[in-house]
Amino acid sequence: MTLESAGPWTDAFRAALDDGVSPFEERILVDGSVTPEEVEAAHDRVRRCLADSGLGIDYDPDGGFELESLDGKYPDDFFERSDPILRSCEERADEYVTYLFAETRRNPERRDDAEITVPCLQAAGLVGADYSEQQWRADYDADTFPFDSTSDEAQQCALDPLGLWRTP
Repeated sequence: MTLESAGPWTDAFRAALDDGVSPFEERILVDGSVTPEEVEAAHDRVRRCLADSGLGIDYDPDGGFELESLDGKYPDDFFERSDPILRSCEERADEYVTYLFAETRRNPERRDDAEITVPCLQAAGLVGADYSEQQWRADYDADTFPFDSTSDEAQQCALDPLGLWRTP
């Protein structure tokens, strides 16, 4: 396989590789795709790296994560102490793997976000038929959606607007 197998995501994979990723991450990204097993391998490396510093990480299957202290203590400066450690661990294994996996899974043809999100919002009944891609962009930029963006329906449209992988 070549990087060109990334299709419309080729430039994003190339940019990640050009950014000087770790050898581990390079082996994952060089073929232009990221598998669920490769994401888990990257997450496992980050977990082990964090554990060396007394930290744990809990990855959400929909994206995101929560950091935790393995000893259960959370000093006032927990974020300030843990953030540089997390960044260092991610530099070794997951600067781009999770991101590219999530984005290529969410939008494999790399279509415009408004183009794929507005029909989902309309189908979910969150906005009317007159709600436009232009309005979505303005609402997105201002973080002022005319619906509860934390609702299950809105989260479904944000995470999987094409209905390709996530079960609502």
